[in-house]
Amino acid sequence: MSREDARLRQVDIAGYSADSDETVAILAVGSADEWRRQGNRLFGDGRIHFASFEEVTQGLVERLCPTVILSPVLAARFDCIDLAQRLYMLDYTGRYRAVSDDLPDPEMVEREIRHLCPGLDFGILIGR
Repeated sequence: MSREDARLRQVDIAGYSADSDETVAILAVGSADEWRRQGNRLFGDGRIHFASFEEVTQGLVERLCPTVILSPVLAARFDCIDLAQRLYMLDYTGRYRAVSDDLPDPEMVEREIRHLCPGLDFGILIGR
């Protein structure tokens, strides 16, 4: 991946919401309180479903059919590598984006996940 491609993947999380596309269904993994503490502005839209890491199962993914799954890069009970591996094992074919305010080397994390979970549509969104 070129530096330009990597830069394009670092998107302002505030601009990535269900309001920009009526067809987007978002599964946010992690506690809603943790999302709020991290300053993410994803609240107030009924098309966002929150689930704990433990609740992410084949049944949940099939029932919700999310087009994008969001999680923090690092949460209290899991990290984006844990979730990526779970989604890969579930044959999830949608987008998975991990969110961080400040990550020194997002490309390194993306490379590791591409290595562990080939074909998973993963990227890191840098919040502003």
